[in-house]
Parts: sequence; C-alpha cells; structure tokens
Amino acid sequence: MKPYKTVLKNRLKLAKGKVKQLHIVCRTRMSWTTALSYWILKLFHGNTLILNTLRRNYIKNVCQNGGDILEIGFGGGITADMIQTHNIKTHVIIERDDVFFNKLGEWAKNKSTVKTIHGDWISEIPTYKKYDGIFVDLWDNIEDYSRRVELHQIIENHTKPGTIFICATENAFDKELYIEKGHKCEEIKVEQPKLKWYNLLSHIIKTDSPVFKVTFK
Repeated sequence: MKPYKTVLKNRLKLAKGKVKQLHIVCRTRMSWTTALSYWILKLFHGNTLILNTLRRNYIKNVCQNGGDILEIGFGGGITADMIQTHNIKTHVIIERDDVFFNKLGEWAKNKSTVKTIHGDWISEIPTYKKYDGIFVDLWDNIEDYSRRVELHQIIENHTKPGTIFICATENAFDKELYIEKGHKCEEIKVEQPKLKWYNLLSHIIKTDSPVFKVTFK
C-alpha cells in the first residue's frame, strides 16, 4: 500500500489537472457566449427601428457641444457609429470585455479621432481629461445605490460647465444625485416611431423607461 502522503499528493495532482481543464473549457465557452452576444447586439439592436430612434436622439443630445466625447461601453458599435456622424473633435471609448474590445479595435482602425481604452470605467478614464459629452450604456447590473453614487462621482470628475451626460442604463442612473448638486436634469423626449405595435414592443424590449440628459453647471 502506498504511503498516505504519496496517495494524497497524486490525488492533488489529478485534481489540479481537472481544474485546469475545467478552467480552459469555461474560458472557451465564455468567449463563444460573448462573441454570440456581440453579434446579437450588432444584428438585432443595430436593425431595430425603435431602439435606433431612441439612440439617435441620445447621441444627438450628447454630441450637441461637439468637442471631446467619452463613450463608456462599446457593445455592438451602434452608438459609436452614430457618434462618428457628428462634428466632434475626439471620441474616447472604454470597453472592459476582451472579445468586445477586440471588435472595438477592428472598428477603430483608420479612425483618427478615436482612442480606445481596454479597462473598467471605475479606474481607467484618463484623469487629466474633461469631456464635452459623456454617454454611458453599461451591461452591468448597478442596482446598488452605492454604485450609482460611485458612477456619479467618477463622471463628475470628467465634466466642465456645459458638459452633457446621458446614461441609457436605467439601473445605473439616479437623477436626484445630479439635481442635488445643482445640475440641470431633463427627460429626453423622443417622437414615437410610426409602428403598428409600438406600445407593445416598447414594453417587451424595455424602451419605455425615461432617459435623462444632465447638463453640468
């Protein structure tokens, strides 16, 4: 019979091997899932009239000052394309996910006004920069009030008088935080597309929640 220590050592080696294999499989599956998510965003969101009508209005507002625009979250690149149609000076895009960032890199080629950042909005927004317009569309579930406060504080560090800030993620935004600081906060009114089933569709894909434009003082 093998000594207890030898048996234990062999079992640990086997377990480590299985854990490593499981890690590789999980990483591969996550990459596939994320890549699929990208194409769903690109094909479905990019070709949905309701969503694009809303986005065009958001982007029109966030780019109304021209100048330097910060976009947090690349997604399928739909809003990035819209921002590029406006007369702006620079366009900074932050994306955390590896797969989405690779797509961002491909999209940004030959776009001289675009700067890409691979990282999190919490720590990677350049500290020296203030922007004329900031657009946030996060997939993160930020229902925790402290995270909303965190987003507010970070965004405020990168604004100047007249900066337009729009957050398209309802759970990440609390208008009272901005009103308390004296910033102007107004709901973006969007003309409804002339679609037969608009009201039903807007509930299904959750486009009926109000989105606010904040103008920093």
